[in-house]
Amino acid sequence: MCSPKCASILLGVINVVFFLLGIGIIVPGVLLLVDNDAINDKIIPIFKEVTLGSSNFGDLAKNLPIALIALGSLVLVISVIGFFGACCCKIKCFLMVYAIIVMILLIGKIVVLALWYFMNGQFETTIKGEMLKNLQREYKNDVLDANDLSSAWNHLQLAFECCAINSVINATNDYDSTPWQSGSPNTDIPLSCCPGVTSSNYTIGTATDPLCTSLKTVDPKGQYSKGCYDAVNDFIKGYSLWFYIGGPILFLIEIIGIVSAFYLFCKTDKEDD
Repeated sequence: MCSPKCASILLGVINVVFFLLGIGIIVPGVLLLVDNDAINDKIIPIFKEVTLGSSNFGDLAKNLPIALIALGSLVLVISVIGFFGACCCKIKCFLMVYAIIVMILLIGKIVVLALWYFMNGQFETTIKGEMLKNLQREYKNDVLDANDLSSAWNHLQLAFECCAINSVINATNDYDSTPWQSGSPNTDIPLSCCPGVTSSNYTIGTATDPLCTSLKTVDPKGQYSKGCYDAVNDFIKGYSLWFYIGGPILFLIEIIGIVSAFYLFCKTDKEDD
């Protein structure tokens, strides 16, 4: 059986790892906070139109970096409490507070993972459907400087190098039902779908492939192959890779930490008696 000294060392090591994991949570939050190409005021209006229950995706996207930084900071504080508990077993309150907080976090994580597992498909279908409806309802002009959702969609396509919601393969695509197409434009897809076009040279002559902005009767060529839902989803997955790798490790560490803390607490109680 592990001695109290062994349990103290184990708990200390666990909380050093906890500390590093806290930093690992803060880093993606800081990166998201400074990544203005992905989350900025030109694009956020689109996500504010995508609702998820009583919340909208825009507010969630804006608050996600702050939430990650706050969560990482909380993990750092917990690791410090646990480390003091491991080093100063006689101060039992550190051990008990640490064990209770980690247990609450563990239960919360299990609930969130269960909800995500059972509702992930529904979330994806809902968000993709909401984005498609918004594009088909609000896209009215192929411009960048208007204060409307048309400009936001163009900025999104430029930033994420995507086109429409579903991949554009031919002249029949998501833009067919938009007010923009009802106005009889010359092109089948907007300039923002074309590689070579940027916010600083937004003219029809800048597309890498001139056929990208083809006439409505001609299939466009050379446009971004990825739909914007998949592009945004891939961007999120890129930042969530840490959670897929670190999540199971953190889960195991939390269980060992709780057991070690309670073990030391009980052993200290017996020694005091």
